[in-house]
Amino acid sequence: MHTPPLRSSTTTTDRASGSTTPPPLAVLFEPGPRRVLAHVCGETDMDNAQELRRALTAALDSSAYGLDIDLSGVTFCDCTALHVLLRLNQQALGAGKTLVLTALSPRIARLLQITQTKHVFTTPADPPREAAAAGTGAPTPLDHQIPGLQRPPGRE
Repeated sequence: MHTPPLRSSTTTTDRASGSTTPPPLAVLFEPGPRRVLAHVCGETDMDNAQELRRALTAALDSSAYGLDIDLSGVTFCDCTALHVLLRLNQQALGAGKTLVLTALSPRIARLLQITQTKHVFTTPADPPREAAAAGTGAPTPLDHQIPGLQRPPGRE
């Protein structure tokens, strides 16, 4: 499944003023037999959050086991785009799938740090959730409730 970028991913220049605008959002997919890999590049904000949500939800729905998202090309992410990722993670868990953030840009890493939401997601440096909490009494990501988001049924 290859979908074209949501918008052109090249930097544009306004010829009259000579100013440049940052690259808009682009999402490219690499389907695999069990999981789909999504490469997200450019800016993610309230102007394109719904497009991002629709594209990533379709990829998650088409996967057998879940969605891997490479965010290393993201140059800006606001709270609406973060909300898309949080809701998508809940959708994945509710469907018995996983969402993995395979790579983070420095801006995404910082956003997850300052919003204290990194623990909600699986990232490459994280140990598997089951191994991390097995027998240690350590909280699992499901032990941390995000206000406004519900745990999936059977995950109490």
